[in-house]
Amino acid sequence: MKMQRVLPIERQVLRARGAAQDLADLARELLSSHRLPSDPRLLMDIIHQGAQRLTQRIPGICLMVWRRDSAGTELCYRTDAPQEAESLPAELPEAAWDGVFADPQGSQRIVLPSPEAAPLFDNLARLGHRMICLHAWGRPEGLHGVVLGGGLNKEADESERICQAIEVLASYFTSVTDIAGSLWDLYQTRQRLEGGLSAMHQVASAITAHPDHPVDTLSAIVSIIAKALEADLCAFLLYDDKAGELVTQVGAYGLSGDEGSLYRLPITNDKSSSIRVFLTGMPFVTGDAQSDPRVISRYAKLWRCHSLIVVPLSLRDRRIGVMRVGSFKKDYFTSDHLQLLQLIAEEAVVLVESALLTRKLAEANQKLSEINKLKDEFVSTASHEFKTPLTTVKGFLTVLLQGEAGPLTEQQRRFLKISQSATDRLTALVSDLLDLSRLEAGVSMDFVPVSLAQLAEECRHDHEPQARARAVHMEVSCPPSLPQVRGDAKWLRQLLDNLISNALKFTPAGGTVAILGEEMGDVVRVTVKDTGVGINAEDQQRIFDKFYRANNRDLTNPPGTGLGLAIVKFIIDKHEGRVWVDSEPGKGSNFHFILPLAKKGEAVEEVV
Repeated sequence: MKMQRVLPIERQVLRARGAAQDLADLARELLSSHRLPSDPRLLMDIIHQGAQRLTQRIPGICLMVWRRDSAGTELCYRTDAPQEAESLPAELPEAAWDGVFADPQGSQRIVLPSPEAAPLFDNLARLGHRMICLHAWGRPEGLHGVVLGGGLNKEADESERICQAIEVLASYFTSVTDIAGSLWDLYQTRQRLEGGLSAMHQVASAITAHPDHPVDTLSAIVSIIAKALEADLCAFLLYDDKAGELVTQVGAYGLSGDEGSLYRLPITNDKSSSIRVFLTGMPFVTGDAQSDPRVISRYAKLWRCHSLIVVPLSLRDRRIGVMRVGSFKKDYFTSDHLQLLQLIAEEAVVLVESALLTRKLAEANQKLSEINKLKDEFVSTASHEFKTPLTTVKGFLTVLLQGEAGPLTEQQRRFLKISQSATDRLTALVSDLLDLSRLEAGVSMDFVPVSLAQLAEECRHDHEPQARARAVHMEVSCPPSLPQVRGDAKWLRQLLDNLISNALKFTPAGGTVAILGEEMGDVVRVTVKDTGVGINAEDQQRIFDKFYRANNRDLTNPPGTGLGLAIVKFIIDKHEGRVWVDSEPGKGSNFHFILPLAKKGEAVEEVV
């Protein structure tokens, strides 16, 4: 008797052990059957394959699998027995969904026929099913579903085996869904990070590529941002301190030609999200701009904008504007988008500040240019007006000094000579001003082959009386073979006259002024050398500027206007040459210039 009682128990243990082994084999087979997907969209293939493996292990099983997400519910697998496939409805009753997900174990067993009026259950009962098992899989907040399993007229042990297999299959679906969801989240995070890094790199490249064209760079940046975030609108609004407004900048992305494309916001308009961000320095995000009372709905509707981010542009605690990014979709932007925009804003604000400074500098330069033009016009007009009366005064002084108006006393002659000297200086100033005015206005020049050696001798002859009067020795050293240069003889003579006159002014008695010429490849170099007071290093950088007088001029207090060397520079530039100076205080100065050689057979050319 005792042995007879043990045998049934042993058989039950063996059956239980076999069932457990079958379940373990099923689980192992499911997990090793294929790679887990990194994209949840591929889960349906895994569900289908997993269900097929179960039907292969338990022939004749009735198996149905549903999936549900935000898009809806669908039957994604059922056994393909012809009669059942034709007769079974595809819809699982909502009460069954609620019941299985409300159960702590996520499972439910329904004895058929069911008191619940449900076409699916009625048809299963009509086909001979006595019990079915339901088991939930997935997470209700994401992708989830229900597995239904049953067998025709199965024994209790077989029905239990089916229920346990259904539980294994549902657990497998849940695990796969969780892992795939995590992998997908990681993939999307990586994509966002890579996209953000790429956008940051492109912004930095745009800034360094066009530092002198801020408008073009801002336009490039808004395009980069819009593409990186898949946004529909993007714009910079910068503060105009004169108007007290935030002004949309040219090149805004997604805004073209319609009302508000370049709109302006008074800083006093606290209904604007952009103004509040500018004043507080705090970013603003909304997922429904058209209904959000914190946004001016007229513009949001005009641009069809639903989601909106506004971030401040700040530099050293000084806010200079905002950046706005919009999307046609509701609730589109995330904290990742906001973080990326704040990083880009930190990079772009340097360029924005540069754009503001460039604009202010351009405005200042424009004003200075206008003032300088008015000044030049005044100087030119005044010089012309001075020239005629000065000529008259000088003529009468000459008549008086020659005694044609009667004899002069020594005192009268001394006074008249002082007046004549002052008139000569004023005449020289007027002459320099007129020459400079003509050069700046673009006077035409006739370029022909010119002998600098001959011009140097002529200039020495003209300045010889002045040199003798100052007890300064003059000499010219130009080889007879010195080639001709291409230039305007009248203006080149003016150039040499100015350099020689300048050298004589600053060379004391007993000194020397020399004109040296030499051929250097395809140019001729001429040096006007003196043994005068010299020029300080800091003055040499500005010695050719208009009206500039070096600090050492007070050593000899010579007359001069500060225009002679400026005229020299203008003439050299017109001739496509170069002029420079090397000097040392107390050791004299060397003024050098080079001019291109004339080509053989070169015709006269007029240059403006």
